[in-house]
Amino acid sequence: LEAVTMGKMKPNQEIIANMQAILNLLPNLNVEELVRSMLVKTNDMHMVIYLSALIRSVIALHDLVNNKIKYMDHDDGMVVQKEKAAK
Repeated sequence: LEAVTMGKMKPNQEIIANMQAILNLLPNLNVEELVRSMLVKTNDMHMVIYLSALIRSVIALHDLVNNKIKYMDHDDGMVVQKEKAAK
């Protein structure tokens, strides 16, 4: 194509016809309804990604709190045993 645009080669009409056919098959993206539907779909996908990240972080925090409670109870039991052993 660059050689044709520079004038070094003659254009091949078969290639030009194939390119025109390919370009004619592309959808018209300037339709307002299509643009709106694409925006809605994109927003929905972003909302799902955001909610999944939010849920994952809440579950991680919940596990962290449960782990902290578990080890606090374990540490309290160790202190009581040490006090009994000291008496």
